[in-house]
Amino acid sequence: MNGPEHRLALWGTLGGLVAATFAVWLIAFPDTVATRFAWDVHPRAAQLFIGAGYVFRTAFFFAIAREPRWTRVRWMFWGNIVFTGTLLLATYWHADEFTWGQFVPPTAHFWILLYIFEPVAMLYLVPKGEAARAPAPSSGGPVLVWFRRFLVFEAGILLMMGLLLVINPEFAAARWPWELNPLDARMVAAWFLGWSAWTGTMAFAQDWDEIRLAARLNILNGLALTATILVLFSSFDFTPGRAHPFFYILGVLVFTIAMLAFHALQERRRPRVTTEASAEAAV
Repeated sequence: MNGPEHRLALWGTLGGLVAATFAVWLIAFPDTVATRFAWDVHPRAAQLFIGAGYVFRTAFFFAIAREPRWTRVRWMFWGNIVFTGTLLLATYWHADEFTWGQFVPPTAHFWILLYIFEPVAMLYLVPKGEAARAPAPSSGGPVLVWFRRFLVFEAGILLMMGLLLVINPEFAAARWPWELNPLDARMVAAWFLGWSAWTGTMAFAQDWDEIRLAARLNILNGLALTATILVLFSSFDFTPGRAHPFFYILGVLVFTIAMLAFHALQERRRPRVTTEASAEAAV
């Protein structure tokens, strides 16, 4: 791995290990969350939503650690700033609800240090100057017009939901599929706002290979959330006149299926490389 891109390898590896720990913890060990995690995430639905988000974050970090070409991961920059910034905002806003104690457990202290230094480290580690402005790849073919429009639409919907969760969590809670307190609402908002910035950034791409990884991670996030819906379906409130669970479920399914469809279409439209060109590239 050559060039400035290699600086992100350690950042991605460490971030992936932490994200994997949080994912396993929230999904597999719910009974310890109230007393050992950074804060008391509840109910179970909130634990699974955030746990599913950390499944995506695990793949996100490890994928960036393994990708030597900055042009294929630079879509992640602004979304990661927005994501970590939202988590920090929620942490400081609700600091009195965190499990600080006398550093036992130290999870809350670790949490705030992590989300201070993870984005700060990224700012210093990403390529600068000409390396940051390197031309986009030209191997995947152009991003389809309707795919770009879909990305803009998704960015807008996610921004709308994320801002509501941050600014007026009480109003959002009355329309949410599960019990939602202000702290968890603002934490959940990080994924909505982060993906709003990520999909918005993807919409500026010119070549499919520049955002192919981003699309796959978006699909993974959608599949992880779909799995939580299957687990939680019986606990959703489907009282007559209350259609909010349907909107949430429909939103997750539609955006995931649409991203899958556009991914397949972009792959089908990928320019075919001739045998002669492949031989020259190999040399």
